[in-house]
Amino acid sequence: MKPTSSTQRSSVISLLQEGYSVRQIQSKTGLGKSIVGRIKKEVDGDKENMKGGRPAKLSPQDKREIIHQITTGRLDNAVQGAQYINNIISHP
Repeated sequence: MKPTSSTQRSSVISLLQEGYSVRQIQSKTGLGKSIVGRIKKEVDGDKENMKGGRPAKLSPQDKREIIHQITTGRLDNAVQGAQYINNIISHP
């Protein structure tokens, strides 16, 4: 792996600040996607990773309660567990 020059690095940083994507920068500069990604990570390293996806329907307390119900033997099968979960969700 060849080291990137300071001019290449500065051009990648300026393109990142302009809002170009990693793939667009890759095609403009001729650098590899992983190198551009590493430079982006160094520049934007202080950004917090955002957890994507759908928010959980059950709170941690609800999950603990369900586990408690299962381990104490009050719920015997998956159907009973699903009914219990639906009751928790519909009656907070």
